[in-house]
Amino acid sequence: MEAMKGNFVYLKIGKRIAEIRKKQSISQDHLAFIADMDRTYLTRLEKGKANPSVRTLHKIARKLKVKVSTLLRDI
Repeated sequence: MEAMKGNFVYLKIGKRIAEIRKKQSISQDHLAFIADMDRTYLTRLEKGKANPSVRTLHKIARKLKVKVSTLLRDI
């Protein structure tokens, strides 16, 4: 049961990242490049298939010009 809860959280975080990225008309390739991460890892994050570290969330938030709390809101 706990693993499913974790996956749900990762999915919500990933959807929020993708939503903000798309609103800003930033491609996955570009966000991955400016955040210095592999595009396939960003894809996995956005699909909720990876567990982002706090450091990774901070890098993404900074490049999207939002606070980490924005990525975690309502989760």
